[in-house]
Amino acid sequence: MRVGRLNFAVFSSALLCFGTICATQSGAAPQRPWYRTAFDRVLNLASNEGGAALGQANEADKQIASAYVSRIAKDNDTITFQGDAPSEADLKILQGVAAATSPGAAFADKGHLNVNVPDRDVWLAAMTFALRQLGKLDHGVAQLRNNAILIEGVTKSGDDFASVQRRLREEAPKGINLQLQAAVKPHWVHPFNWSAQLQPGSLLLSGHVPDQQDQSICNHAQNVFQTLRVNNNMEFAEGEPRNWTEAAKVALDMLGLLYAGNASLSDNVVKLEGIFSSPEMAALLKSYKERLPAGYRLEEHIVQPVARAPSADVNLAAHSTASSFNP
Repeated sequence: MRVGRLNFAVFSSALLCFGTICATQSGAAPQRPWYRTAFDRVLNLASNEGGAALGQANEADKQIASAYVSRIAKDNDTITFQGDAPSEADLKILQGVAAATSPGAAFADKGHLNVNVPDRDVWLAAMTFALRQLGKLDHGVAQLRNNAILIEGVTKSGDDFASVQRRLREEAPKGINLQLQAAVKPHWVHPFNWSAQLQPGSLLLSGHVPDQQDQSICNHAQNVFQTLRVNNNMEFAEGEPRNWTEAAKVALDMLGLLYAGNASLSDNVVKLEGIFSSPEMAALLKSYKERLPAGYRLEEHIVQPVARAPSADVNLAAHSTASSFNP
């Protein structure tokens, strides 16, 4: 049973009036009537619910008040510390770690001392770990709340995003109660360049690729170029146009029509260069052009084969495409 908004003054007055009428009419000796018992139950229930809610609110207030929060931000060659620090000596240690991990960066102390740290060893290990990771990023933020730390940021241009993510997990402090969350993103690039190049016995994929899309691109390439080895030299980055992955896969399908050549994307421009494996492939290319997502355009520089290439050297992907394509 749950009590809603109840005006107890009105409710009690009504019960008292009703009780007076009933007692007067009966003329019997006054006894504790049913409605007073019901009224007591209502009061007790309301009191218990209110006390429980108050207790929950007080417990939540204690948890909020007891939170020990420290924050380090790296931006524009400046390391800024905010929040709680156990002591001046601990702040000096952080300044030394910042100087070693981000050489030349200024250290701005905007924090305050709070000796009520839950566990100084956890605090110091977490904050020095955060500084080491921020030193590997172009910019980012690390926030420690009691024994849980969140690290966010963007990798430096040219760094291997997958390696940065792996090292962040591997270098987390061991042997202490520290919960780690990471939200690191690859760097932003413009233009967003990608290419696929046919080579003897292999296909080379290079340039930029969105995070977690490299395997999808490699799998599609392997399906198109069945007998070729797919070499992945792609680098994670942000800044890709909308529907980029779909456009890259269509570009690989187009490249499968060639005996030799390459396909590339620069933002929303697809370029295809090379030699058709057979004259019939030109008609298929027109159909593939229609599959490109809206906003993408094709620039082609393809020549017809002078003579049919020897069967042993012909791109098998093109022959497979021609036999299975159904416009």
